[in-house]
Amino acid sequence: MCGILLRFSRSSNVEIANDYTFQSAKQLVSERGTDYQNLIHIPSNNGVASLYSSVLSIRSPFTQQPLRSELYTVQFNGELYNKETRDKNDGHWILELLNDYDDIFKVVGTLEGEFAYTILAHGENKIYFGKDQLGKKSLAYTVIDGTLYISSCIPDVPTRTSFHECKNLSMYIFDMETSEITVLPFKDNEYFPKEYSVSDVRDIEIYQPLISQIVESLTSAVCTRTNNIHTLNTSIAKYAILFSGGIDCSILASLAAKTSPAGTIIDLLNVSFYNPRTKTLPQNTPDRKLGIQNWENLRKMYPSIQFQLVEVDVTYEEYMDHKEKVKQLIYPNDTEMDLSIAIAFYFASRGKGFSRINANEKIPYESTCKVLLSGLGADELFGGYTRHERFFTPISNIRKKQDKSTVPETVDANLYHLLQQELQKDLSNLWIRNLSRDDKVIACWSKEVRYPFLDTHFISYATSVPLSLKLHYDPQSGDITRKWTLRHVADQLDMGWVSNEAKRAIQFGAKSAKMEAGSGKMKGTDKLA
Repeated sequence: MCGILLRFSRSSNVEIANDYTFQSAKQLVSERGTDYQNLIHIPSNNGVASLYSSVLSIRSPFTQQPLRSELYTVQFNGELYNKETRDKNDGHWILELLNDYDDIFKVVGTLEGEFAYTILAHGENKIYFGKDQLGKKSLAYTVIDGTLYISSCIPDVPTRTSFHECKNLSMYIFDMETSEITVLPFKDNEYFPKEYSVSDVRDIEIYQPLISQIVESLTSAVCTRTNNIHTLNTSIAKYAILFSGGIDCSILASLAAKTSPAGTIIDLLNVSFYNPRTKTLPQNTPDRKLGIQNWENLRKMYPSIQFQLVEVDVTYEEYMDHKEKVKQLIYPNDTEMDLSIAIAFYFASRGKGFSRINANEKIPYESTCKVLLSGLGADELFGGYTRHERFFTPISNIRKKQDKSTVPETVDANLYHLLQQELQKDLSNLWIRNLSRDDKVIACWSKEVRYPFLDTHFISYATSVPLSLKLHYDPQSGDITRKWTLRHVADQLDMGWVSNEAKRAIQFGAKSAKMEAGSGKMKGTDKLA
């Protein structure tokens, strides 16, 4: 993983020393990759490009950035999962493809993974930049008085409101001669992947083969993200999982254990806050209680795997000390809900707390592994939110009041259509609602988050699952079950202890929402002060 910062000025002089926007962004970008930093200047007839890269080396061999050839200069942030990259550095492979194909569209369309990039094409006098199909990594840009800035982080400067987060499914092309930016939608180029489409199929008669396919595909996604980790730092655990104890992260932990050799150490990062408004102690939060319970269940299931439950306790004073930095990092996301979610991931990914030994004993511990797994995407793909359930709530309420011996009414097909539209919107908006925000607060610790549920092949399976197997409505009882498919996945994995666990948002489970006195009536959609 790396941090990206690029500046192009029409001036023939290198002027970055007094460029407050560049220097402020550079400080933030440097935190993302602590293994190596490099700044280069590339002059041309149209001006000077200044490229700064910070590198977190996770894949061997260690590779410096920016990457250069006679035709191209590349900055790459992320991980590729193309089979051709299993035994080589993915950044080097991109440069090889560019030199072989000499077609930027074809190369970017070939990439499979979680990434953002800039490509300076020397012969064209153009700079290409953008993200992967879903937009899993942060990347923003602005043009100020003809000067282009591209950055993994938006600096806290007076001009920050001019920055735009790069959209997914788009390539941006900056012309160094005119300082104009062209946005090329993926749908307008044959080489680019198309937008994922949520199937509108309602039901199938036999679902068990589908559950097995989901298990197989998700297992592959977990393996892909855990089998090729070669960091420069030494750590006790190979990787960590952001762990609330809920169904999504517990399934990931189970699959990781199934596919890991005996003796593997996996950190489970569980964060909880001291909330003075509710007078809740970290040890009493719902996520802490559930985390301990399901850590113990995982240990019983996989005695050859060493699961380390890392209890990250956040005091109110520490929350206040870091609050402004988190607000700065997540911009342009700017609601109370954004802060309460982001600050939980911020402290969890830092990994500083206590490692639980048993029910009554724990020791100070700091997780230093550089790769974290997240369960993000499960709710969006399988109907895990209250807003998904609400489409069926009226008929559910009516049925629950009826005599169950009566014949239930036929479910209106339009309800499934509304559910399909909502799931499609959730998937399409992940880049701005969650992914960019979470990437910035996790990467600031020089750590990389990976998303097995958002694996390209897994999404293809998940989007084809019939709607009634995502959010399941039982017309006889009137009961509604969210994430029905994943609950059956848990059952197939012999995880009955979590298959019925209710959805609980991290800000409520960890008690990071409404921390301050007088915030009890605050809404999640309220803007940050």
